[in-house]
Amino acid sequence: MNLSLGDDWKSNKWLWYAITGLLFVGLLYFADAERFVTTLNQVDIPLFAVAVAVGFSSLGVWAWVWYRFFGQLAIRSTVSQTLRMFMTGHFLNSITPLGQFGGEPIMAYIISETTDSEYERSLTAVVSSDIINAAPFFTFTLGGILYLAVFGTLAGFLVDIGIIATVILTVGGLVAYLLWSDNGTLTESVHGLLDWFEARVGRFEGVFDSLKDSVERIEESFQAAGNDRRFLAETAAVSHLAIVAQIASLYFVFLSMGIEPRFVPIYFLVTLSTVATLSPTPGGSGTYEAAFSGLMTFFYSVDLATALSAAVLFRLTTYWPGIVVGYVSMLTLRDETGGDPVPDRE
Repeated sequence: MNLSLGDDWKSNKWLWYAITGLLFVGLLYFADAERFVTTLNQVDIPLFAVAVAVGFSSLGVWAWVWYRFFGQLAIRSTVSQTLRMFMTGHFLNSITPLGQFGGEPIMAYIISETTDSEYERSLTAVVSSDIINAAPFFTFTLGGILYLAVFGTLAGFLVDIGIIATVILTVGGLVAYLLWSDNGTLTESVHGLLDWFEARVGRFEGVFDSLKDSVERIEESFQAAGNDRRFLAETAAVSHLAIVAQIASLYFVFLSMGIEPRFVPIYFLVTLSTVATLSPTPGGSGTYEAAFSGLMTFFYSVDLATALSAAVLFRLTTYWPGIVVGYVSMLTLRDETGGDPVPDRE
């Protein structure tokens, strides 16, 4: 059974890598590969180096959110250790197909093994951090659309995006409230579901009791994470700096390419293209570059080769350096724990 699942995973993994490669080949074909390479060769290196430094700092902001929740949940970890655990998780999500979907249990395992903390608390820290770190993308998007509605002109698709962002923020806010509140809603709902399954199955009572105990521990951890509203507000406010860093990074990317860095297009390019990272490809590769390029041709009168060059260069400020640093971080954690802190995905 396990061997079969492993073989299925391997085949699916390589399928998504192949899809990613085909997406890049298609983009280069339609963009004119020769012009794409020429555009990259004309980049101002010192300005691009600034873009890399500023863009990479956004990962540090997200790691700081982890550190805040570690302290709130009494998980013992240094700043350096937290940064390396975050970068390890970022590395795994970036190279693994479907890594953006359900990667939290893997990250929680890494934290639990590295810090010798309870798995439930580690999972709570990761999920809570994800909620806080994801919210700014939608608040920035909604804020930008409201600004254009008052002071500018809204394109039709931006109105639709504004509606989607509002819905996501509302649903996400409700989920966060249910997780972090002490009204017992999570436990009651999951217990009811487990009781229903147990009644249908008619056995494995011990397994269902164990699951219920885990749910209760997770809910207690979430209550500990969210019982200080000021802590949540301050953490969420600082998390927005990650998006500011990415906007500033793209500003310098455009300067290095000789493109006028207008604020409104840069603002929306950063916030809207991020949605494409939620694709099944490793780190959203291929789909992200395609979405970014399409948006850039909407906001700027540039050809697809230039837009694709900008997309690749922007990814070089966060995604690709994150993979390198994340891999090194994983090796250092392995040395510290005397084994492999990362579970075998195969």
